[in-house]
Amino acid sequence: MARRGQRGDRHGPADRRRPGDLGGDRGGGRAGPRPHGERRHRRARPARGHRRPEPALRRSDVSVPQRPVVAGVDASPEAARAVALAVEEAGLRGAPLRLVHALSWPAADLTTSAGRLAGAVRRSAESLVAETAAGAEAALGAGRVGWEVRDGHPVEVLRAEGAGAQLLVVGSRGSGGLSGLLLGSTAGGVVLDAPCPVVVLPDETAVRARDRRSVVVGVEGRPGDEEVLAVAFAAAAARGTDLVAVHAWQDAALDTAFQSLGPVADWAGVLDAEERLLSEALAGWHDKDPAVPVRELVVRDRTARALVAAALGAQLLVVGHRRHRLARLGSTTYGVLHRAGCPVAVVPLGGSR
Repeated sequence: MARRGQRGDRHGPADRRRPGDLGGDRGGGRAGPRPHGERRHRRARPARGHRRPEPALRRSDVSVPQRPVVAGVDASPEAARAVALAVEEAGLRGAPLRLVHALSWPAADLTTSAGRLAGAVRRSAESLVAETAAGAEAALGAGRVGWEVRDGHPVEVLRAEGAGAQLLVVGSRGSGGLSGLLLGSTAGGVVLDAPCPVVVLPDETAVRARDRRSVVVGVEGRPGDEEVLAVAFAAAAARGTDLVAVHAWQDAALDTAFQSLGPVADWAGVLDAEERLLSEALAGWHDKDPAVPVRELVVRDRTARALVAAALGAQLLVVGHRRHRLARLGSTTYGVLHRAGCPVAVVPLGGSR
């Protein structure tokens, strides 16, 4: 039977805000030199005496109860880092934080001795989550943090939690995970079919840049871009930084296949067409959120490789994930999650490739 903490409800009323909105409180910075294929959008400065309103996500005095930010908790350093980011996100949104530990222990048909051991394991888990929640509450304030130890596999528990959450935060791997390029089974399983955006933290050894600035978003030029861009614009606005919209227009394999065409192929014309495609995908967003400076970057490369390279110094990389009938991650999502050196927000999209 699940044990709940004294503070915070499991699920609150439906959030009126866009469930994909992400935020953070790191500062922005000036962009570097503009490479070929990149465009910047400049906006007129406001008149003297005019004060630009703060983005809505900076408010902490929320009048409408929100769905929680949910983080999985275990004894690993990766989980502790995930909780720290979840605290940051909840504080920015004025949202409650919910911490959950999944206890994969057979609760039925146990012998007396095994039952005593199971009870000890549960008490240990409750102590861990309660202690973690107390630290989070010290940062967020009283009544902002709830916790629960739930029976079940971590992937199943977190997917169920996602149905009532606005955001899930998980580490790339939990207790007993391996370092390197391997994505933990829990993180991969949650991303595969989560009903809400999932932020996956990279392995700490993969983090290369310390002075992080932009939010980077992958734009395909296909249906679903609107959902991904909504998350990315909100994240950039809340962080007070710029947004780099990246569109990779050619797969390396396609490039190899057409090398024999030589001058017959109008690559400049293709580049112009892909730049127009990106601009059209962003059309209207500049008016919706004029406070966010946008840079457009069109790259002739594999999508995953282009996104990882563009996000080397980013605070956050935002990508979409189309659910596959074959129950697997798409090549771009898979590649990004395995190689990115910054947190990756994966936005679930309907349909399949």
